[in-house]
Amino acid sequence: MRLTSLELDEFRLYRELRLAIPPAGLRVIGRNASGKTSLLEAVYLLATARSPRATLERDLINWRSNEEYGLSPYARVRAAAVADGHPIDLELTLAVEPERGGTRKRVKIDGLARRTVDAVGTVRVVLFEPEDLGLVLGSPSIRRRYLDISLSQLDPTYLQALSRYGKLAQQRNSLLKELGGRRDRGSREGELAYWDEEMVTYGSYLVAARLRYSGTLATHARQTFARLHGGDEELKLDYRSTVELSETMLERVRAAPPAEGQALVGRSFEQALRDRREDELRRGATLLGPHRDDLLFTLAARDLASFGSRGQQRLAVVATKLAELSTMLDIAGDRPILLLDDVLSELDSAHRELLLAAIGAAGCQVLITGTERHLLEHPALAALPLAEANGGELLAVDEPFESE
Repeated sequence: MRLTSLELDEFRLYRELRLAIPPAGLRVIGRNASGKTSLLEAVYLLATARSPRATLERDLINWRSNEEYGLSPYARVRAAAVADGHPIDLELTLAVEPERGGTRKRVKIDGLARRTVDAVGTVRVVLFEPEDLGLVLGSPSIRRRYLDISLSQLDPTYLQALSRYGKLAQQRNSLLKELGGRRDRGSREGELAYWDEEMVTYGSYLVAARLRYSGTLATHARQTFARLHGGDEELKLDYRSTVELSETMLERVRAAPPAEGQALVGRSFEQALRDRREDELRRGATLLGPHRDDLLFTLAARDLASFGSRGQQRLAVVATKLAELSTMLDIAGDRPILLLDDVLSELDSAHRELLLAAIGAAGCQVLITGTERHLLEHPALAALPLAEANGGELLAVDEPFESE
């Protein structure tokens, strides 16, 4: 999988950019706030329909967009790509809609209007950025989001189940709060049973998919960390579900096809909801399910966030992201595009060498940024033309490439 071109209109600093992307990828240097990270953000947006940085989509739109015409601001990101061996044209437009008080997102695939969810995973990416240390040190919601984004690129059914489950959880919580303080709630027990059934259906699919994916991810991460670290301390990634499953059942779910794994988790999920019914009514919240699960990192059987050094934590994140590359290749049969945002400056020289060697061996198209040119001048990156980002422009450095 690779990009062949990228077009930006009114996206962040870029008023207009037309960029041909070589098969191997591109190196981009630039100072902070020069626009280099925005290039990776645009590609990530096309792959996942969401920004890795912006909380509000309005922030993705250049603030001067359409001001000369007195029209509503907009931004457009378009790419030509080769995905699964086939050419594809992917376009995403954001437009401010003052009457709605927000922005509207539109997607086209090969020139035809499609739903946003249909675009997710059309192009697949793995993103490295300095903030990824939050995978180890951050809250469980960060790790759940990481799994959700990875799986959504690989499995359209997962994305649909995730959207449905989020709405169900909100509706069920509202009902639990309403019924919790009522003595006559028996007449509405059937209503709660309906929401339980729906939660089990969609939540079980999410848990089963996460267990399968994290099992493969954990295997690759353990092997990659051993190569990068060089010691005998073992990195383990362990998906912990609030739906309790025995070790035997966990192995069965990981090995089972999606529908069978969903059914196996569903039986335990249904029983767990019945067991926690009174507690949930008292607290007015759904207390178990994929929205409360976590992915635990341990090193030598000790919690990595509490007992690992900063270097070990950072190396574990690097190993996990490289493992994500291998896992996507295992599942999809095609290498994702690798986006590296100023990550080399976060590593010591020895681990930079190991990371770059691993990247060179991965065979992915690579888009990499940095603030220091010498960090990007490495034999593993020699096939990537070098460009400089500067205030919404992209200029060739030493080697020609096509940009307007």
